[in-house]
Amino acid sequence: MRAYIDTNILVDLVLSRQEFLPDAQRVFALGYAGEAQLTVSALSFVNTIYLGQKYKYPSDEVYAKLRMIADFVDVADLRGQNVIDMLSSGWRDYEDATQYRSAIDEQADCIVTRNKKDFKASTIEVLTPAEFFEKIDS
Repeated sequence: MRAYIDTNILVDLVLSRQEFLPDAQRVFALGYAGEAQLTVSALSFVNTIYLGQKYKYPSDEVYAKLRMIADFVDVADLRGQNVIDMLSSGWRDYEDATQYRSAIDEQADCIVTRNKKDFKASTIEVLTPAEFFEKIDS
């Protein structure tokens, strides 16, 4: 299964957001073990670094974690035409619109996010981490 991982899951893992950390660890562990093929947007890496700096996480730790993750996930480029096209998409959240368009380009089977409501217009299956685990386990 090719899963496109939303920014919030990456941030949960890299910044160790305690409430969401176990699910984020399991999502990425499945990718590390080869049980799922994970794709993360380059934009998600940028946003994670930005949030780490904003909330005063040690930059060297954030960078080190992202380098480790980059060893076993596909990092999808953010295409310029997608950025332009999504300006007219009608999605409420522009960043989610660009994530969705990237997931289409990457031929993802699903998008894994904690915020399913942000992807209501998705034609790709949208799963919470728990739903993703059920799908992988079945």
